Amino acid sequence: MLIAYAITWSLQIGSLWVAIRSGLELSNEDNARSFAGAFTGDVSGEQGLALLLFNLGQFGPAIAGTLLIGVLYGRYGLADLGRRLGAWRVPSRWYLIVVGLPIALSAAALGIGFLLGGFSLGPWELKLPAAAAAGFFLYMVVFTGLAEEPGWRGFALPQLQRTHTAARASWILGFIWGLWHVPFTVYFNREQPFVILPALLGLTFGIVGWTMVNTWIYNSTGSLLLIVLLHGWGNTVQSYLVLSQPNFLAHTLYAVLPWAIAIWLSRRYGDETLSDGARRALDDDGLDRPLVSTQT
Repeated sequence: MLIAYAITWSLQIGSLWVAIRSGLELSNEDNARSFAGAFTGDVSGEQGLALLLFNLGQFGPAIAGTLLIGVLYGRYGLADLGRRLGAWRVPSRWYLIVVGLPIALSAAALGIGFLLGGFSLGPWELKLPAAAAAGFFLYMVVFTGLAEEPGWRGFALPQLQRTHTAARASWILGFIWGLWHVPFTVYFNREQPFVILPALLGLTFGIVGWTMVNTWIYNSTGSLLLIVLLHGWGNTVQSYLVLSQPNFLAHTLYAVLPWAIAIWLSRRYGDETLSDGARRALDDDGLDRPLVSTQT
């Protein structure tokens, strides 16, 4: 997925340079606000340029995944990718899991943060108005879910699972996904350079655990649509429930708690599949299929 890195990093480094030079912020919430403002003319030239470069960079994984499927597997692989993106007919419990999981993780992170933080939470400081929640969710679905998941779970995961167990594939993909965030991690911690490496390692560690949870859902359903929705919904819930609290412990716990689910999945289903079915892999025609045997 070096192609994803090349696309994202080249565009987002330029975006972050414009933002730093102009004193702009490029968080998800700030980007959504600027995106909405672009339709009303309430965005400066620097904001528009930074937003354009950043959002185009977000699509690095999707472009890379689609390109690689097209090159390696041709039109049949591309058609199957489209099928998985539209695969909405799954048991209803999986929609409940997608909706409930980020809420449960947020509640657990805030609850533990409350208990270990002297039985107190700070004031709620929403990064966006509550009335903007639906719009922010749609923005997150497009510019994180659709922008990334055709690469991560559309191509990389089923490609890795051709020769690796679900757990090993998740570890590899988790590291790839985590390191993809290098430009933004550097930007976000630019005033404390000594924090950049620990922050990146911590982020990547948390992403590996979350990747295993995503692998469970994907291997169980074969639906890339569910993963796209989970990506966007998870970012939305995290913003409104966790990041709106000035509780660093809760922020950290939200990233770490998926490991509890990952460990449970490993013990319940085994590392081979991380689900109650077979792991899913791309066959020689680029079609996503259940696969039983493994080599590594």
